Amino acid sequence: MLNFLLGSSTAGLYQTLTPGDLRDSSQPLVVDAEWTDFTDESRRVFPDEITIADDQVSEHLWVQMVVEADEDDEAVTVRRWFPDSGHQRALSREQLEAFGWRFLKATRGVSMIDGGHSPVRTLLASADLGTDEDKLRTILEQFNEELAGNESVGELLNRVAAHLSRAMPRAVTKRDFAVRSVTDPSTDVLQDVTIFLNRGDDQVSLMEQSDGVRQLMSMMLFDLAEGTANVLAIDEPEIHLHPTSQRTVADLLSGAGNQKIIVTHSPYILHRFEPSEVIAVDRHGKCRQIGDKKLTNVEKVRAHWWSPRLLEALTARFVVLVEGDADRVIVEAVARELAIDLDRLGAAVVELDGADKFANVFPILGPDGFGPTLLGLVDKEESDKWVNAFERKPKEVINKHVFISDADLEDEYTRALGGQVAAQALIDGGFCRETGILQASGAAAIEDISVEAVAKFCRNKGKVAAATCISEALDASSAERIGSVARLIRRLDELSRQ
Repeated sequence: MLNFLLGSSTAGLYQTLTPGDLRDSSQPLVVDAEWTDFTDESRRVFPDEITIADDQVSEHLWVQMVVEADEDDEAVTVRRWFPDSGHQRALSREQLEAFGWRFLKATRGVSMIDGGHSPVRTLLASADLGTDEDKLRTILEQFNEELAGNESVGELLNRVAAHLSRAMPRAVTKRDFAVRSVTDPSTDVLQDVTIFLNRGDDQVSLMEQSDGVRQLMSMMLFDLAEGTANVLAIDEPEIHLHPTSQRTVADLLSGAGNQKIIVTHSPYILHRFEPSEVIAVDRHGKCRQIGDKKLTNVEKVRAHWWSPRLLEALTARFVVLVEGDADRVIVEAVARELAIDLDRLGAAVVELDGADKFANVFPILGPDGFGPTLLGLVDKEESDKWVNAFERKPKEVINKHVFISDADLEDEYTRALGGQVAAQALIDGGFCRETGILQASGAAAIEDISVEAVAKFCRNKGKVAAATCISEALDASSAERIGSVARLIRRLDELSRQ
């Protein structure tokens, strides 16, 4: 939308926008942008449009686009204007150019590297050849003259002329043709020049590089070529890039200079930016940014938690916080047996390495943070802090946001399977030997093991490995009996339908 507002020509708007782009055809689509920090040159272009605040110092420029469905069902009306200007005039071409907006879309192709409007062409056009330009022009003219006078070329043109004369309404001769360089020496001596990579004795075109290399080069050349632009907008810079390259790109893009707006799903790119610079868009399309008052709480935990592992949650539709890896294994297994695809729902399961870490993560992911739809699974003993963090009545939080295992997840899954089945699952999965679990539980036979004894054994001998074995023994019926997890999964499924 910002590209339509700040970068597209009027003709481009009407060619691109249709009534289908309006979520509600009875309501207008409104896009606003506000500019600040003007130079004398930019003020010249907007003599009547810049608003000066009451303090006579602060100033801003409000530009707005309104798109409405026309009476003709197949068209829209588009209005771009300055609401505070006191006039109804649309943006001029000079004003549109003064915004200095440049956009690199996600569907960039190979022409982005070496097309007619590519960064390579922009960079070459800005090159100052100085006195060498006349020398190069002379060389090109001499080349074309020598080529035109070449005997073999002349014979070739004679054959071409004779052949074409058979189909043309009039006879043609070789004088009607010319063989010459594409570059016109009188206009641009670098017209047909491009950049190559040296590979030993060979020179390889940028177009012949891998997808990842081309994407990396297109962004870096774009940033370099458009360095004088006020705002660079890049959609999904992570496409085709290894995480290491994503971090490199983010470091370069986060440097000083012009303003950059980046749309990304990559936690590796997010990690390189300050929390105050990040806006998360939730599943309802609402934008969330951490306010100045809450930013201090985020900064306190940033060193440990502002990491790709947690930031992946910002790009998810739903976030499920669990105490540890064992809980994650069971949550994913129950979802599988209940035929609810967490990936399809856009749900990320994030393990905290302990229930006490919830207090550190909540400022980032909670309602006062980036605010994705947040659910949590916690043992009963640790549940009060999780429930109270939402600052709402317990009945509005429990089984809606926080799901409590009674007394813990080991108790719940052993009760769901029964002592004998749970113990056999641990043996079959290689977690323990039969003699070992019988000795630990004090039972004479597998049939006699209680659920309490199996749960205690799992807690003491290794929760993650035990949970992995249990997950393999679950079916739809037993998964449903792991109450806290089943309720959480059902709640996720319900929310996804809203």
